[in-house]
Amino acid sequence: MKERESLFEKVDITKYPVKKLIAIPLILLLISLIVLTYTYVQPPVYPHSPHSPVHLGMDFIGGTMVKIRTDETSEALTAKFAAFPVELVGKTDVGNEKIIRFGPMSESQKEELENMLDNQYEPGQYEIPKSMNPVFGEQFRKQAVRAVIIAFFLMAIVVFVVFRTVIPPLAVIFAAFSDIVIAVACMDVIGMELSLGTVAALLMLIGYSVDSNILLTTNLLRKKGDLNEKIRNAMKTGITMTSTTLSAVFAMFFVSSSIHLFSTHFAPIPMLRDISIVLLFGLVMDLMNTWLLNAGILRWYLEKKERKKYGKRSVKRGVEKVRKKVKA
Repeated sequence: MKERESLFEKVDITKYPVKKLIAIPLILLLISLIVLTYTYVQPPVYPHSPHSPVHLGMDFIGGTMVKIRTDETSEALTAKFAAFPVELVGKTDVGNEKIIRFGPMSESQKEELENMLDNQYEPGQYEIPKSMNPVFGEQFRKQAVRAVIIAFFLMAIVVFVVFRTVIPPLAVIFAAFSDIVIAVACMDVIGMELSLGTVAALLMLIGYSVDSNILLTTNLLRKKGDLNEKIRNAMKTGITMTSTTLSAVFAMFFVSSSIHLFSTHFAPIPMLRDISIVLLFGLVMDLMNTWLLNAGILRWYLEKKERKKYGKRSVKRGVEKVRKKVKA
């Protein structure tokens, strides 16, 4: 308990000026926007993929994926399937399994591919785990964008109804927006593609972000007492909550990405792995955006409100009195 108290004392954000607190997350947000812009203007990884600020997966652009257990090299497989729109040949984490990703094909091409696989490989030596029509992929892409926008819109309505003011709700919404943008930029940096799973993770991230930010805003606006003390108390509760969630998400990432190492009967779970990676990025960024960005904006807002109400001298005298009491 004492160790935790000393840790919170070392990271006491109330010791730092508001401008320094806000500057750090804003700079990181600016860098993330630059990364997303750079990704958007670059040629897409896959020829049939539209320009996007994030790399789109097969769920949103279509294509066919084939897994083959073979000792053939990537070059040999590329040459063997040259008659089809091969876009990627790589390895999985399971034995000698290779993965081949094809671009959109007609129904006749898909039948030719299946016949070739049947002739070249034994039953059970290959599988086609995913095949997506590009038309459906485009519909999924539009629905995913619509889902994120609607989630943000409804979240904004709830926040404004709860607090019935302007600055605090805007700070909550901006912090959630920053979480999403930075998480997507991290996906670009590590080369992760946007899929139905990662979209679900981004929607979950909105909920996690609003949860911690509303905790902070409620404590500062509706509880009585010294402003800095209220921030410290909220921070202890909020960081404990987020740390617990981070531990659970990390456990999910470890199991989904490493379970195959313990037994050959198990295989990696890519969807759970991708969801957990996005949540890890977002939750870590949420710590920064909540306790630096949002806390800094609320400190500025409440201190400015106090100055208007009592005047600068009264505020300074009040701060001095509190400091004397703390020292005593």
